[in-house]
Amino acid sequence: MLFFALVAILDVSIGDFGNYIQSHAKGGATRTLNDLVKNDVHDILVFGSSRAHSHYDTPFLSDTLGLDVYNAGYDGNGIIFSYGIFELIVERYHPKLIIYDVEPAFDINVYNPDHSNRRYLNMLKPYYKHNSVAGIIKEITLEEWLVVHSGMIRYNSKLLSAILDFYTGNNRFKKGYKPLQGVYAPPSSITKDNRTEYPLANQIDTIKLKYVRSFLSKAQTLNIPIILVASPKFEAKSSSVFKPIKNICSEYNIPFVDCYTDSIISHNNNYFNDPMHMNKNGARMFSKVIVNEMRNQLSK
Repeated sequence: MLFFALVAILDVSIGDFGNYIQSHAKGGATRTLNDLVKNDVHDILVFGSSRAHSHYDTPFLSDTLGLDVYNAGYDGNGIIFSYGIFELIVERYHPKLIIYDVEPAFDINVYNPDHSNRRYLNMLKPYYKHNSVAGIIKEITLEEWLVVHSGMIRYNSKLLSAILDFYTGNNRFKKGYKPLQGVYAPPSSITKDNRTEYPLANQIDTIKLKYVRSFLSKAQTLNIPIILVASPKFEAKSSSVFKPIKNICSEYNIPFVDCYTDSIISHNNNYFNDPMHMNKNGARMFSKVIVNEMRNQLSK
């Protein structure tokens, strides 16, 4: 009994400690996300994965539009995580426009063979007490909802980084935008080994599409204009993979901007850092394209 009492005290203590340093972080990813969902107010938000994170030059977009544009793209994440932070944000204010950059692996198709989608919950766990986030965690996995109440489990892989962010004051990226510097050197021949492919890439993930619908429905209910975008991919031959998203956009009468196979950007390696991600030059070129779509939506 004494042993279990000590474990319980330790668990609660770690949870309280983690909650404190997470909510009082001075910099890094912890501070950035905490400010996004709890403190900051932005005119325009860009959501999505690493492709959103590095494809939308938000300082340029802000200067061009005369509005505060913030990049809320997060590497390795997609619609499930984005919907969670979107729900937290709109509890405080409603942005004037939302851009969602669609990535097939994280927003349409099965990425994990076990279909768990647990990876998208990691950064949401500190906000598990909010009803909207609690609902997402429960739907993805009831087991995760039960164990997230344990402080040791909730912060088991995040505590060290949260401690570092608590003591450092680094502002990671200007307006959330993560510019990439390199220039992609294509191989002389494309083989199966050097193509960018995803596990179970042709299998639709119905949970992800459900959250796409939830995102669009919530935005419309709150009268927040939203644009879904397929940003350029190097040497992309077809954008047919986006058909499920295009169909949903048609149902909700929401614009889908397809730049996946853009004739100018997609076939120029000087605009790419790797096959999936544009570098800062490609991002600037693409941002000049998308800014006109943003103007059109804002003027309605």
